[in-house]
Amino acid sequence: MYESELVQYWSAKERQEGIQQGERIRAMEDILEVLELRLQSASLFKPRLEAIDDLQRLEQLLSAAILADSPEDFRKVLDQGSHGV
Repeated sequence: MYESELVQYWSAKERQEGIQQGERIRAMEDILEVLELRLQSASLFKPRLEAIDDLQRLEQLLSAAILADSPEDFRKVLDQGSHGV
C-alpha cells in the first residue's frame, strides 16, 4: 500500500513528538525519584515539574535535584527558571 509523502511526514512527526513526550516524562520521573530518595520532598514539587515542557530544563533540574542539600536548595533552582533567569 502506497502512503503519500504527506502521510509519511505526519507519521514521522507524530512518532518524534511521542518520543519527545516520553523523554520528558522519564526526566520528570527521574527528578521526582531523586527528590524523594534524597530529600523526601517529591510531592512538594510534582505539580510544578509536570508543567515544564522543556526537556533541557528538566535535565538541568535533575542535576539540581542530585546536588541539592535541602528542598529549599532545589526550590531556588526551580524558581530561577520560572522567572526567566
